[in-house]
Amino acid sequence: GESAHPHLATDRILEHACTLLAALRCGIPPEELPAPGWILPPATLLHLLRAAGLLDSTGLPVAEAARAFLEAPRAQALAQLARAWIDAAEFNELRQLPGLKFEGEWVNDPLTARQAVLGHLGSVPAEGWWSLSGFVRAIHERDPDFQRPAGDYDSWFIRREDSETYLRGPSAWDEVDGTLLRSMVTGPLHALGLLDLAGPAPEALPAAFRYT
Repeated sequence: GESAHPHLATDRILEHACTLLAALRCGIPPEELPAPGWILPPATLLHLLRAAGLLDSTGLPVAEAARAFLEAPRAQALAQLARAWIDAAEFNELRQLPGLKFEGEWVNDPLTARQAVLGHLGSVPAEGWWSLSGFVRAIHERDPDFQRPAGDYDSWFIRREDSETYLRGPSAWDEVDGTLLRSMVTGPLHALGLLDLAGPAPEALPAAFRYT
């Protein structure tokens, strides 16, 4: 079934955060770090470290904050990153989705969208595995406008990188809003130790989740 092969959450993100802070201190840009094996892409982790107050406006580590983070007990450091993500108004999951181009002057509200998703997750029973596609389907049915004020599906100019066709209207919901939901579950929520994932085969994409 969907949960035949679990991928349990870990605190591996702390090693990656340490590596990224060291790289930034040495002047190595995140895009030059090898991304395979990272639980979050280096560029995404960079946004998270900034949200956690570990980087200054120039993108360099804040010495005191970074030292306190690196010296903290692992559980405390992981909780610091999780709290920063939950409360971050500037951490924009939508704009980080791979394969999409975002054009025009429109803005989205990632904090409101994240709070809505966390609210829906709060209604999922704490025991057992849950279908990721079923969770996305349920939000599509109950709260399709979770990230779009007043159900605006036309003013956001989003297209695939390999196409000139814009993903507009409710028909693009799964490719934009559904993809965002899947990305949040399999990205930050898993990387920050909040959700375990599972797939039907060892190398398959995640198809189920549960609370850690």
